[in-house]
Amino acid sequence: MSRMFKTITKTWNVFTGCKFDCTYCWVDELLKGRLGASSKYKEIGKAPTFHPSELNKKFKLGDFIFVAAMGDLTFCPSPQLEEILIIIKNNPEVDFLIQTKGVKLFQRIGIIWPRNVYHGITIETNRDTSAFSKAPAPFRRFEEIASDRHPRKFISVEPIMDFDMWFIGWIINIMPEIVEIGADNYHHNLPEPSWDKVVSLMSVLRDAGIKVVEKEGLERLQNSIR
Repeated sequence: MSRMFKTITKTWNVFTGCKFDCTYCWVDELLKGRLGASSKYKEIGKAPTFHPSELNKKFKLGDFIFVAAMGDLTFCPSPQLEEILIIIKNNPEVDFLIQTKGVKLFQRIGIIWPRNVYHGITIETNRDTSAFSKAPAPFRRFEEIASDRHPRKFISVEPIMDFDMWFIGWIINIMPEIVEIGADNYHHNLPEPSWDKVVSLMSVLRDAGIKVVEKEGLERLQNSIR
C-alpha cells in the first residue's frame, strides 16, 4: 500500500475510518480495488474503527510512522487514543506522524503528546473547501495548528488547490518542520493553482528554512494551461 507521504517509512493502521467525506479521498480510491475486498476492510469500509491487534506492531530505530494512514484520529475515542500513545511513548527512538483535517484533536484534555510525535494538519488552500469536504474550513485548521505549542509540526498541502498568495504566510506562521505538497493525482477536477504559484510557494517556504517535499505528480501542473 502507498505510504502517501515521501518522508514516511511505514504506516500503522491501528485506527481506520473517517467521516469528512472528501470527494478526493485517497482511501476511497484504495478501497475500490483489492484492498476493499481484504478481510480488514471488507465489512467496515471507511467506518471509524479501532484495531487493537495492531497494538502489537513492532517498529525499528529510525522509522517514521504514519499513524492511521487509512483514517483520521479525530474520530478515535480518547481511551483508545491513549492506548495508541502508550505504544508511541514506549518507542522514543521512532518518530510518529499524527495527521488530521480536524480540529481539537491536539487539544484533548488529559492527552500528553510525546516529543517523538509530529502534529500534522492537511491544508489544501486558504479558500472555501465546503464543496469538496465536510472537514473544518481551512482557516479553522490553520488556527488549530498555528496556536499549537507542540514543537514538531507537519503540513500536507495535498491535493493542492488554487490559493491566494497570503496562504504562504499561513504556513510560515505555523512553523512546520516539513511540508509535503502534492496534486490531484486521481483527477477529481479540483481548482488548481498555476505552476508559477506553486513555485513561489515552495521557494518562499524553503527560504524560510522549511523542508519542502514535492510529491510525484505535482509536476503535472507545470504543463497545465491556465
